[in-house]
Amino acid sequence: MREVNRGVLVVGHGSRRQEANDDVREAARRIGEHCSFALVEAAFLEIEHPNIRGGFARLIERGANEITVHPYFLSPGRHTRGDIPVEVREAASHHAGVSYRITEPLSAHPLVIDASVQRILESIDRESTEKAASARHYRAKHGTVYLVGAGPGDPGLLTVKARDLLESCDIVIYDYLVNPEMLSHVPRHAERIYVGKVGGGRQTSQDQINYLLIKHAQAGARVVRLKGGDPFLFGRGAEEAEALRAAGVSFEVVPGISSALAVPAYAGIPLTRRGLSSSVAVVTGARGGDGTPENVALASLASADTVVVLMGAAHLPQIAKDLTTAGRSPQTPAAVIHWGTYEGQQTVTGTLETIAVEAERAGLRAPAVIVVGEVVRLRERLSWFEQSLERIDDEELEIMLALA
Repeated sequence: MREVNRGVLVVGHGSRRQEANDDVREAARRIGEHCSFALVEAAFLEIEHPNIRGGFARLIERGANEITVHPYFLSPGRHTRGDIPVEVREAASHHAGVSYRITEPLSAHPLVIDASVQRILESIDRESTEKAASARHYRAKHGTVYLVGAGPGDPGLLTVKARDLLESCDIVIYDYLVNPEMLSHVPRHAERIYVGKVGGGRQTSQDQINYLLIKHAQAGARVVRLKGGDPFLFGRGAEEAEALRAAGVSFEVVPGISSALAVPAYAGIPLTRRGLSSSVAVVTGARGGDGTPENVALASLASADTVVVLMGAAHLPQIAKDLTTAGRSPQTPAAVIHWGTYEGQQTVTGTLETIAVEAERAGLRAPAVIVVGEVVRLRERLSWFEQSLERIDDEELEIMLALA
């Protein structure tokens, strides 16, 4: 078993005011003084250097192989729920064998340094009294692979069974769209293997993923294969289940809340509504092989009252064109929801004629869910999640002004 060298990366927002950046560096220094962490670095989300990738690399150069990322922010917000996890995941992807966790941010108060140290230690030691007192209803079994849906991103949408299996596994093999906060349930001794597929970036072949699942299960490990959304809805869960069955490996499927359902709901868009939509079609926006849009599928499903397209952000203009060619009116309402259920969620609406331009103007890209149909109009009355985020941001600003 390798020696664990823990490092701490204290992440500040980054400011044009040098004193604000110096405050983050001072916090990192004092955190190092208050506990036994020898490897502590400061990094910044924007403007100041080093950025998260640079700070991550510095810790690794100094010998760290397990990194705790601590957002030095006033309270949870879009940066801590959306931007930081994405930046940290990208930074970690360049360093094989290095694991990481992300702590919750802390409100500013006179004991913020002591509280930061306490939060870091709590993150490292998941075997807290509260955890020990919480009985697990489901325990992973040796030699079994669990194909688990992690849901769309919001940690609160992780199922109880998925949480319990994560807490009792030996190995978790996870994808790009899994919120890093889900990994906080994984025991410290468990191995974390990232096998994400990102368009144009680092790829892990499906054959290699199948090999890892089979190898570890046959060695007697309790394996959780953690996938964003639901494993059997455009998640290649069926392919993995077939490979496991062919190899004689026991497996179970743990459904997750699909982004096809949850993300429109978080945007205030019901997929059905009496008198407005009584049919829903869910389709992938890209073919698994060459990445081109599924024109035939779109054409055959265009008559559904509501069409939900997953993994289609890169092909949005073609998707809109194919739907209108198949008979949908160019004035059909449409929406694109980026990082749905995260605090960084953004929603753009338009029509099939305008949605590609509107999404491009807003800078929306993958991951995104596309919704087409009259139900999109209901967002004007039913939007709730992004409004609650705006209230949180306003409250955070009021607190900062009061403390200034």
